[in-house]
Amino acid sequence: MHHPMEAPNTGRIRALVAVSVLFSLMTLPFTGAVGTVDYDDADPCDQISHLQFDGPSANASVQWQVDLGPRLPGSNVSATFRDGITSDLQALGYEVTTQTHQRYNMTLTNLFARWSPNASSNGQLVLSAHYDSRNIADQDMNESNQSLPVPGANDAASGVAVLMELAKYIPEMDLDHDVVLFFNDAEDQEQRYTLGAEAWAENLTDEEINSTHAFVLLDMIGDADLQLHNIAPGNETLKSRVVELGGHLGMVNGTMDCDGLPGSDIIQYDTIVGVLDDHVHAHKLGIPAIDLMDTSYGEPKPLTFGSYWHTMEDTPDKVSAESLAHVGRLVELGLRTNAFVSIGPPENQSLGEAANNTTVEPVDEPQQQESRTLFVIATIGLVSIVGLLVMVELKGKQ
Repeated sequence: MHHPMEAPNTGRIRALVAVSVLFSLMTLPFTGAVGTVDYDDADPCDQISHLQFDGPSANASVQWQVDLGPRLPGSNVSATFRDGITSDLQALGYEVTTQTHQRYNMTLTNLFARWSPNASSNGQLVLSAHYDSRNIADQDMNESNQSLPVPGANDAASGVAVLMELAKYIPEMDLDHDVVLFFNDAEDQEQRYTLGAEAWAENLTDEEINSTHAFVLLDMIGDADLQLHNIAPGNETLKSRVVELGGHLGMVNGTMDCDGLPGSDIIQYDTIVGVLDDHVHAHKLGIPAIDLMDTSYGEPKPLTFGSYWHTMEDTPDKVSAESLAHVGRLVELGLRTNAFVSIGPPENQSLGEAANNTTVEPVDEPQQQESRTLFVIATIGLVSIVGLLVMVELKGKQ
């Protein structure tokens, strides 16, 4: 998986808060006039009894993927993976297609499974996860392991497993829009990140962009100690709906679920983490995007996403069927309540209001052009903010 965006030191923490919040607000106006369904008309508690997501079944998919071996771009194992899920998805009635691209001497293959309702479709919702496993365990404490490919149980297989389990129930949901399951390739290869999602975004037509309700990304969501953080950038309306749905499901501390029971501390959106992930490419196009992700995998480790991240310890025993079920039920409830469609223009909050309610995790800077571009944009915005503050202060002294 990708890289964190920036490594703050103590003296820069307030500046980085502003940068992180700025990322979350950098959503282009939504140009697609799709969607007539009002999410507010749906009662999530009425839908919870209909949820079918099976955590153990999803967990079995994680094991199957890891047992295949390293899912490296262009490899036979990667092709075997695609053949396997293609058969399963076609049997469920999905239209499966692939797109092949060349990036940095790599052949990568994106796979798409589209479910279209019988009635006329009202746009599309894209649910995505990367299926490639990292080619080097560069964060492993054992130097002899650092050139080996990681197993990729959480960082790859967990998101795919949730999509494959959801695929069983989507045809029964009586949706009025298409659902596209996007299994993207080459997200996590050495110092190259999000290449599959980048290629997908570059090849979208204006019509496809305008007809896309949202891009929902699942990444590293199987950790037994599940903590879903507020990933920047991202669409604020989608985030608020995720928190609301999670509250109904008992995933938000201090909130009662639909049964009147206190929630656990799973959705921790008071913590903002800037992450270069597949969703940034949809976000830059003005498509409402959100990254459902746990940025703490294993024991805390400075400037990383945890002690198991990008190591040979990323194995199926570290992945929890219960955690997969939490995320799967959250997304399933979002589908059944139309929470991921008809987003409309982003609802911005002030920098001051957001900064007073967030914390920032210490993360390091990625070695990639896309992240540098995003950081430059954020820095320009931050400089502008600082300049305005200086002007206000000077005027106050006059």
